[in-house]
Amino acid sequence: MKKTEETLIDRLVVVLSALTGQLRAAVNEISDANVGAIVSLRHICKLIGYVSDAIAAVKLGNDTPDERARVVKRLLGTLRQLESDERLRLNTRTAVSAQTELEITSAAIAQVLAVAQEEAA
Repeated sequence: MKKTEETLIDRLVVVLSALTGQLRAAVNEISDANVGAIVSLRHICKLIGYVSDAIAAVKLGNDTPDERARVVKRLLGTLRQLESDERLRLNTRTAVSAQTELEITSAAIAQVLAVAQEEAA
């Protein structure tokens, strides 16, 4: 019998899929003249790791609403801290990299919020 209810893992896989698409696009942008693509590539890989860790935590957890909410809260906390750190770097010598990373992280937060609304509430 096929499950009709979408699980938190299913929803986080959507975020992974979006990040994978961004990763493919960043790889396609790599050239001698485009250092930004490398920054994007490294940062997207870091975000994929965070989302993958959240999926692993859900798989290891007891699949209760409280447990799912805790996993989403921890993931969002990590992403928001990363976003905050990137905002602080906007006034440093690494501002260009920070801006790229900030845009990617902010998009990932929006994606997680979009797919895990009930757990994030």
